Amino acid sequence: MIAEKYENENVQDTSEISQRLGITKYRVRGVKNASDVTGTTAIAATQGGPGVTLKIDQVKSVSTTVSAKYGASNKIISAEVGWSVTGSSSISISGSFKVPSKSGGKSVRSCKLSAYPLRRRKLFIVDKMAWNSIKWEKQGTGYVSKAYGITFKKSYQYK
Repeated sequence: MIAEKYENENVQDTSEISQRLGITKYRVRGVKNASDVTGTTAIAATQGGPGVTLKIDQVKSVSTTVSAKYGASNKIISAEVGWSVTGSSSISISGSFKVPSKSGGKSVRSCKLSAYPLRRRKLFIVDKMAWNSIKWEKQGTGYVSKAYGITFKKSYQYK
């Protein structure tokens, strides 16, 4: 009776074992800070002629971006880089500029003041271990960028 009980406790469900065999694992490593970048799309803009004071005073939500995941989940990447890769940042934009009548010796027709997000970036490496392997293989590198500030750009149209 005691031997029977002992044998039954060591029996494993084979369906549980076969389910575990089909799991591919991913890891994120080598996270390091990269140089900050200016976004390529303006998130606010205003335009006017000479003598006009251009003002931008807004709050915008700017999404965090991931360049590539190579199969790694957002949860794994977020944990390693230290911020949510599915979130966004609320950026306060406040600036003004009086349009001059001349710039660079040329008569100004109008000026456009545009606000672009400044982005903090982190680089990372994604590794994969196939369900039938015991070795990690590098899948690729990617980066995450998160908005943290604003830079302004002026563009003139001349007469």
